[in-house]
Amino acid sequence: MLFKMINKFLNIVLVICIGNWTFFNTVSKNEIIHSIKVFHKGISLTESVDCNLIEVQNEYQQPIEYYMDVESVVCGDNHCKVDFVRIFWDIFGQYKRFELPDKVKLEKAEGKDFTAEDYEKLNSILHDENSSLKDVYKHEIVSTVGTEGIDALSGSTILLEKSAYVKGAVWTCYSLWHWVHGDIKQIIRNITGKSQSIKSLQSYLSSNKKVKKLFGLEQLNHRKDYSEKSVQLVVSAIEQSSTLLKPSLLYLENAPNKVYINTIQKLLKQFESENRLFCLQHLLKTKQKLPLEFYYKLSDLYKDFTYQEIHVLLKILNTKYDISPQMINHLLPLLNHNDFLIARRLYWFLQKQDLLQEQESRIQTFYLEWKDKL
Repeated sequence: MLFKMINKFLNIVLVICIGNWTFFNTVSKNEIIHSIKVFHKGISLTESVDCNLIEVQNEYQQPIEYYMDVESVVCGDNHCKVDFVRIFWDIFGQYKRFELPDKVKLEKAEGKDFTAEDYEKLNSILHDENSSLKDVYKHEIVSTVGTEGIDALSGSTILLEKSAYVKGAVWTCYSLWHWVHGDIKQIIRNITGKSQSIKSLQSYLSSNKKVKKLFGLEQLNHRKDYSEKSVQLVVSAIEQSSTLLKPSLLYLENAPNKVYINTIQKLLKQFESENRLFCLQHLLKTKQKLPLEFYYKLSDLYKDFTYQEIHVLLKILNTKYDISPQMINHLLPLLNHNDFLIARRLYWFLQKQDLLQEQESRIQTFYLEWKDKL
């Protein structure tokens, strides 16, 4: 019954987002209204909410920040005081700050105003995109009368660390955090991306800031731009920071097949073991179609592969291809590898393949030499 009351209340106070942008003042000439639909975890997992997102532009009609006015929730019962909060994001959808109307103060349990420390903590919470608030559902936050006040967590089930909320204002923290870090972030990124030229998006890849590189990658992928220049910039970005490898592979996954093959081959030849392994694991899962000849051309690298890399390579060959005699010839030198585990792994792999007579002879020789360790 308590959960039903909480759910009903939250749906009432949070469901209306559209129109809130007029609460503070009218929209300026340099502001653009975007009518959007977003999901809020505290409202519904299946029904979206209509909202107005405001884009603030500079004199060149380029976005410089975004804001949206939303309702705050102070507690989990029908005695709550609801205030409007204006949330600001940068052009990449990263939280910047929040503002309140003049003479409005947020309240917590028992009608107490937020202190300066509370506001500072709330701001810090909203900056934390990995807050434990992320994984909590509204029905898991139980309103009780206890040491935390009526807007508190159940004493029997502690789901959040105290650092994740302001004492006596867990609903406010929960509600605002999910406005800040919900669908709105990607919506903002896409609006910003649409305002940029391909040249501008490419320039982000040359930035020394990871957030800009990631944005450039994402939006070039969104625009389906796999031009030679863009791909070269992506490769250069990976060379400068291997942390960009994963998002770069997501970008390349959607590239034309020839572009994908040539770029992956280039990356594998210049990478050290850890990044090579990541690429091989990607090749195991990719939906791109690679000819078996792709792996012929990599054979000069096999002698430098670690056991883990060889294991993934053989798994790729076993699950995606009919192994040709030529491919087996490229693998056979590994029977003489200094790492016996690699040689043994290949031996058992070859045992299951259709081999030519001379290939059979090679593995028989290996067996006679190492049969006590197989």
